[in-house]
Amino acid sequence: MRQKKSQTSTHQVEGNFLSFLPNSKNELKYMQLQVGERIIAVKLAKELRKPISNKLVAGDQLLVSLEQKELGKGSCLKLKTDHIEKLNTGRKPIVFRTKSYSKEDKILLCHNSKCAKRGGKKLYFALAEALEKLGLQNKVLIEITGCQKQCKKAPSFILMPGKVVHNYVDPKNLTALLADHYQ
Repeated sequence: MRQKKSQTSTHQVEGNFLSFLPNSKNELKYMQLQVGERIIAVKLAKELRKPISNKLVAGDQLLVSLEQKELGKGSCLKLKTDHIEKLNTGRKPIVFRTKSYSKEDKILLCHNSKCAKRGGKKLYFALAEALEKLGLQNKVLIEITGCQKQCKKAPSFILMPGKVVHNYVDPKNLTALLADHYQ
């Protein structure tokens, strides 16, 4: 008997984040999203699980790109995402995605508590804005990391490739700094 190939389609849905659903090893694998009156479970791409694990709180409004796979007669639909936008930040949307980046072109931004308190949160938005000004928002990934052992020089980040460490960065100088490194 011949099996049908699975059909895949892509959709965008807007909904409210409810919670993460861990697997048996207590690792994040799914999130619950309320879309209208329905609650759906969405599988998170592996590359998204760690970056968003402490960035979403219940009630956050999200725009989620879903890949829907229909596996055949009598089977359920599987929903998976590799692109999430957090909409209710009061600023530009925060985007979490896995596609269209080179593995080398990224900014490793320390988001440990000391760095966050010393301007790390503002630095994230300033970096995103500078990348957009340069047209690099889809080419350079801002990756949130844990401690980079630069606490006394916070906030800090590392430009990849090259592992170029920057500390005490003035947001006014970011555009020129990023242009020198990535263009």
